[in-house]
Amino acid sequence: MLAVIANWIYVIITTYIIGFAVLEGIASISCMHVSKGQKRFVYSFKYNESYLVAGILVVNVYAELFSLISRVSLAANLVLILACALLYYEYREAMNERLINGIGRVISTGSAWLYLAIFLLMAYGTSHGLMHYDTDLYHAQAIRWIEEFGTIKGLGNLHLRLGYNSASFALSALYSGSFWGKQMHAMAGYFALLLAWLCADLKSIERRGHVILSDFVRVTAIYYLFTIFDEMVSPASDYFMATMVFYIVIQWLDLNSSRERAFLPYALLSICAVYVTTIKLSAAPLLLLSLHPIIRISKKEKKKGLTPIMLSVLFCLIIAAPYFVRNVIQTGWLIYPFTGIDLFNFSWKIPFATALSDANEITVYGRGFTDPSKISEPLRDWFPEWYTGLSKVNKGMLILDALSIPVYIGCAGYYIVRRIFRKKKKAFPGDETISKIFHLSRRRTVSLSDFLFIEGVTYICLVYFLLTSPLIRYGCVYLWLPTVIMMGRFVILFDNRFDENIKRYIYRIAVALFAVFMMFKFGVLIRDDYPRFKPSYLVAQQPYNSYVLKEKQINGNVFYYPEEGDRTGYELFPSTPNPDGFNMGGDKITDGFLPNFE
Repeated sequence: MLAVIANWIYVIITTYIIGFAVLEGIASISCMHVSKGQKRFVYSFKYNESYLVAGILVVNVYAELFSLISRVSLAANLVLILACALLYYEYREAMNERLINGIGRVISTGSAWLYLAIFLLMAYGTSHGLMHYDTDLYHAQAIRWIEEFGTIKGLGNLHLRLGYNSASFALSALYSGSFWGKQMHAMAGYFALLLAWLCADLKSIERRGHVILSDFVRVTAIYYLFTIFDEMVSPASDYFMATMVFYIVIQWLDLNSSRERAFLPYALLSICAVYVTTIKLSAAPLLLLSLHPIIRISKKEKKKGLTPIMLSVLFCLIIAAPYFVRNVIQTGWLIYPFTGIDLFNFSWKIPFATALSDANEITVYGRGFTDPSKISEPLRDWFPEWYTGLSKVNKGMLILDALSIPVYIGCAGYYIVRRIFRKKKKAFPGDETISKIFHLSRRRTVSLSDFLFIEGVTYICLVYFLLTSPLIRYGCVYLWLPTVIMMGRFVILFDNRFDENIKRYIYRIAVALFAVFMMFKFGVLIRDDYPRFKPSYLVAQQPYNSYVLKEKQINGNVFYYPEEGDRTGYELFPSTPNPDGFNMGGDKITDGFLPNFE
């Protein structure tokens, strides 16, 4: 636990400095200024956590770029520290002022103990737990490859799973501290920490005197954090992706609730969506969020809006470029194992048939099968069995998702018809009555148009998830969000119409139920954690799992493979489940790996 705390302090310092410099630098660009009447101002970021998230994004891209030229280890960290020192010197006055004000505000509101308790709790959870199956299968080895060599040609030929590139692996390698001889794997837990801190803003309900739509997503995110608490010790990309999706949606709804109209904050969250997609491709539909700031600024600024849009696109390309380059180097494919884009013909390219089979295996596995030949089964055949395998909570959420669709269509229909009548400058029949249903107090929730947009994006995410590889392990976030946002809006609708005395009792009941939920979940955590606890975990982090492996020499290089099964862990390197399934690109490992066509 102490090792995790030390690791996170280093992460917080470096990412805050980098994030502060980047966000303040972007905000200072003239085309990114906020327009208020005839005047333009530099946008002021409301939350210090924005700097941490921006910093983690930039540092992750840096780690990926560094991996293209060298191993991501001590040298990469020294360069990072030097960059932080220079940037802190440049921004020290503004940064210190921001930190002092932020810390002072947290202390004055009595929230310091809450944030500290969350920090210690999440550090404890990250210190030990259950290691994800795929971490022992390939996550650990993928991170080890980045630590030892950076990016290797045809690495996916050594083990197909090593071709599953994720930006999170480079970040984990950068902050693993492997050069100390003790490997940390605390970054999934750190992402969970950032989300937990964001969820702590539920305390603002008392100050506001009412709930807002993002509060319902926060409660859902807390439920998710409880489900991964004993697994976030594992550097699985699922947890990075899901926590970031929650973060983006919560922040987006916070902006909607405050009626934020500036281009920059929405653009930055859209850029974050690009980043999350480089962590896991299942987040790709979130890229639709970018339509919101693009349309808004195009209507407001006309041709002048093209400059900030193009600048934002440039930032997206910078984030995506190292991800795509690493894909090509490791597999020969732009996006592996997606065979729809076939641009290259390198000697180390994973064969088309192999990539297609791998893609089919991923899809059918998400549907609950292991036979790739079932890829052609229609929805009506595989869906019932997949649905049966869901937990009661997820079954209920999926049913509510379906029931919410007619409600969403009704809201959208009303909005469209009302817009048409307004353009014709005619009164919409029954508008005053119906508007009481669809429109809420400006201080309480998002506008109808903003609600329809974010709800529509979450439904598209859900459909994409169901039609690709519906593995609930990471797709639960897409399963939950449509219902939570829809229910949240209608809860606020009724809250807006209750008498203050009645609402006071309802809020007390809600707080009591939430307290019971939290106590129950903590009780379950204590029960499950007790058999796994070791006093040593209060100091050091639980290491990766170890396995009994055999050796095989190929061109003078030792490779390890398991006696049984397919997992190899982290310690013995390099390893592969099948030592006969690839060819060396030369005598050295740095020469890469070639497919075995035999």
